[in-house]
Amino acid sequence: MTEKKPKKLYMHYILEVLKKHTDEEHRISQQKIADLVFEDYGVKIDRKTVRHNLSMLLEADYPLVHTEHHRTNKCGAHENIMTDWYFQRVHKWDESELCVMIDSLLFSNYLPKNQCDRLVMKIAEMGEEDFLKRVKTMTSTVGRSGVNKSLFYTISLLNEAAIDKKQVQFRYCDFGTDFKLHPRTDDNGEKKLYTVSPYKLLSLNGRYYMLGNPKERYGVSVFRADRITDISITDEKAVSVRSLKGFENGIDLGDYVREHPNMWAGEVGLCRFRCQQYLMNDIVDWFGTSAGITTFKDGSMEVRVRVSEDAMLHWAIQYADQVEVLFPESLRMKIGKTLREVADRYK
Repeated sequence: MTEKKPKKLYMHYILEVLKKHTDEEHRISQQKIADLVFEDYGVKIDRKTVRHNLSMLLEADYPLVHTEHHRTNKCGAHENIMTDWYFQRVHKWDESELCVMIDSLLFSNYLPKNQCDRLVMKIAEMGEEDFLKRVKTMTSTVGRSGVNKSLFYTISLLNEAAIDKKQVQFRYCDFGTDFKLHPRTDDNGEKKLYTVSPYKLLSLNGRYYMLGNPKERYGVSVFRADRITDISITDEKAVSVRSLKGFENGIDLGDYVREHPNMWAGEVGLCRFRCQQYLMNDIVDWFGTSAGITTFKDGSMEVRVRVSEDAMLHWAIQYADQVEVLFPESLRMKIGKTLREVADRYK
């Protein structure tokens, strides 16, 4: 025996059935709606009740779509038949858009697996029911080093502090040989407490970063958000980023990423280097399309970019067999010294 339910809930059950079971590719009749209400909620309703509630939902501007057919009944009277009902999701995401968001999470390396899986399911729920079923069968084979279970809390506080223009305090950690995070220490061996004015958060190359100004230090430093622990917001006002040399107009994330490959901080200046033209894909990947290029008949080219010298040092060493830095001279000397030391190790 089915449980007696209030009639005022009928409209809710009908609407939930349409949301759960229908879309443009899966339309159902009024009788099928009644059958599904019984299957899902154990409530028996007839087609007349279904039609009455559907009409009320239409009057209330719910996004319901149906097809009308005109016919003559046995008594010779004309009547309208409304069928092929479905719930039209006004803000429906395209499946390819959802896949892009899901892939960006699966290939991130800062989220612990359980948190990543939970977010993937939330995104999948914005798609159709068959898409959700397919996503549930996916397995993430990407190795991840994310172990900081307080990451979302950290991100939330960093965003709040940046909006309220407040400083934050936290411990900054490094991985030990036990693959666990350990706070950095000061000269006395005590756990170091960082005080920072946070400005921007960004995700890049599978990592999540915070750009901020550490107290009593000059310029903007880069912190990995997943290596921040024990964070709190202070009552102290943040240092304005526009008061820092080189950031008088604020931080443009696009420019910052191009000028700081691999997110190495440091003062930005002009750099010129020579390489072969077949490296253009790499140049665009690392420095964007604003790099200055001069080509030569021998297939080489000179590239001019504005970049952090520390970042360029590590980038140039990465491409040492294909790139020669021409300017500044101080960077050439650092690269030469580093490569000679490396060569000595491999004798």
